Amino acid sequence: MKPKLRQGDFAHTRSDEVVGFLINRIQKRKATDDESKYNHSLLITNNKGDTFEALNKIDHYNLDRYKGQRIVIYRYKKMTPELYKKGWDAIKQFDGKGYPYWRLFMHLSGLAKFIHWDRPVCSELVSKFMYACDLRKNWWGVNPDDLADCMDIHRDYVKVFEGIWE
Repeated sequence: MKPKLRQGDFAHTRSDEVVGFLINRIQKRKATDDESKYNHSLLITNNKGDTFEALNKIDHYNLDRYKGQRIVIYRYKKMTPELYKKGWDAIKQFDGKGYPYWRLFMHLSGLAKFIHWDRPVCSELVSKFMYACDLRKNWWGVNPDDLADCMDIHRDYVKVFEGIWE
């Protein structure tokens, strides 16, 4: 059963296609919990499941594109329309921009935490939203599995769904 979604929910997905597989392998090497479940992050923009995320292009999509894939959705308990607007204002500038594939190499080498400009990868896009809302101390160099792990243990987040999206 699908959950009731809200504007400002966060989701993390897992794909076992080549790029997703490689992202998980790299994340697992760096993970403090020695595992990597999720390799993509996105922001849910309304209760219909529309999303804003960095895929081939940073753009608007829908959760239905993840049918059959593993997904986890978290909700920040204190999200308000005003807080959402604050986060949205920080990331809307990336709408329609191409995906910054070169940043993946920076993540691989560990340089992504130190070198950041231009456009974010998926997890950095979500992190920049969170940073603007004062929910994170930085937004660069963050990977999807780290975000999911942090939301999983933080008391101000609630997991509203985990499983295969139908």
